[in-house]
Amino acid sequence: MEISKQPPEGYVNHVRESALLAAQNVGIETGAKILEEGLKAWPDELEAAIKWVVKERRKKLK
Repeated sequence: MEISKQPPEGYVNHVRESALLAAQNVGIETGAKILEEGLKAWPDELEAAIKWVVKERRKKLK
């Protein structure tokens, strides 16, 4: 099965939100693992999602 060049609509947001919740409640390593596993087929999306989670997590910690 061939993977699409773009992830399904709403998928990236779902993975990002799940990773953010995990990063806040369990640890940043867990959040990173969710991102890596969920977005490994889309490296460009992965890099952007990591930056987003780090930024959002910092906002929540303040």
